[in-house]
Amino acid sequence: MRFARWLGGIALHWFYDDIVVTGAERIPRDGPLLVAMNHQNALVDALLAMWVVPRDVRITAKATIASNAAGALLMRVLGIVPLRRSSDEGGVVDRTRNEQAFAAIDQALQHGETVLMFPEGRSHSEPGIAPLKTGLARAALRAHAIGIRAVRIVPISAVFADKSEPGSDLALAVGELIDVDAWADEDPHVLTTALAEQLARAAELGAAALGVEEEARRARGRRPRGTAAMRVAAWWGDITHRVPLRLARRWALAQGGDPDTPAMYTMVFGLALVLLFYLIVGGVLWLVAGPIVALIAVASLVVGAHAAAYIER
Repeated sequence: MRFARWLGGIALHWFYDDIVVTGAERIPRDGPLLVAMNHQNALVDALLAMWVVPRDVRITAKATIASNAAGALLMRVLGIVPLRRSSDEGGVVDRTRNEQAFAAIDQALQHGETVLMFPEGRSHSEPGIAPLKTGLARAALRAHAIGIRAVRIVPISAVFADKSEPGSDLALAVGELIDVDAWADEDPHVLTTALAEQLARAAELGAAALGVEEEARRARGRRPRGTAAMRVAAWWGDITHRVPLRLARRWALAQGGDPDTPAMYTMVFGLALVLLFYLIVGGVLWLVAGPIVALIAVASLVVGAHAAAYIER
């Protein structure tokens, strides 16, 4: 999972120029957590949560992702907990449809793990926080009811300057934690209302931080970052990864669809092309120059990718 977080961080920084984070110190390093995040950018939101939370994160996602082979494989590899939405089942309200999902969340929290949920229930492009579903609140209160204590809800809001535009900025803001033990006697709707308020406040903080960052960038211009060695590594990473990433971007734009798809497709397809590129380079050099040269070359590509993502961007 740490490798997935590192790889996701590189993908995010290849697409977005800067990610401003505020309030990350509020995220507990231990104990059971429910991460509540707004949902404006499909799979990118899950990558952001995995990147900013300094712990392994168990992801929940709509069950319809598994409707094709690639989605089913992704869910198995990442251990995603599938959630069945009433909107995907003809609007039929059946409180028991997610019993297995809630049981998996209970088990994760019982072991002190972190579970990511999107209480808005769907990815959207409307400004602000959409009305929240009660699923996260019900999961939190259910965990308390079966004896799981010290569960905390971490509200995180992502604010994008332009979520589909490469080179744009975004902000992640962590709101005030909600101690589930203090809400044990409340109705899920009341807890959901409190969570919505925290997500909205976090979004305001994120928007303010994003404005400050854009103003600071205009003032400082594009000054070189890092040491000379780091800048050389970033240059190497840029020139060696430029072609696969541009191909990924071109393919993503050709897919059309809603504003969520360009960033998601660019990152997923881009990572696949980059990994394929590593295999080809490593394989050819292994045959031509031997394993040591092949390993050194691939290591230089990895270092370059990291430098170009985290230093230049």
